[in-house]
Amino acid sequence: MSNSSINELFAHSSLLELPKKHILTSSFQNDKNFYFIEKGIARSYCVINDKELTSWFSTEGDIVFSTNNFYGNQQGYEYEVVQLLENTVLYAVPIKDLEKLYQTNIEIANWSRILHQEAFIMNEKRLISRLYKSAEERYIELLQTRPDLFQRVNLGYIASFLGISQVTLCHLRNKIK
Repeated sequence: MSNSSINELFAHSSLLELPKKHILTSSFQNDKNFYFIEKGIARSYCVINDKELTSWFSTEGDIVFSTNNFYGNQQGYEYEVVQLLENTVLYAVPIKDLEKLYQTNIEIANWSRILHQEAFIMNEKRLISRLYKSAEERYIELLQTRPDLFQRVNLGYIASFLGISQVTLCHLRNKIK
């Protein structure tokens, strides 16, 4: 994006500094913001049968938002929670402002389209990985693509993200040192 489009986007933002463990969005909030992480890390998760299932990690330079709120409050998808895992600095842009910018700035609209395409592709790759790769292959892939997570994130959250138990993660970590 050009500097003028970036400036236009950030003109609609508010700077937030929030503490570790802060719940950014949850099923109990009707959060209407789109966030850019400047510093820190967040995880998205759902609670199913009293168990937290981590679906995503977002770090510096990433965006984070409630999928359900962004796409119009779909029934049956109210379980998503976004939690900050470190003290975090982020910019909040109201979704309604972002939608207006899509109408007036083609660069911002295209940037958003590309972000959503990339997220869709990553989710599809992750689904395929979950279906066809072993726990060890998934662990190695995450270790190679996101080694920073292992320094910054609770191993229980990483195990949940990989779809394995903490015991299995411990065995894999000892095996692949």
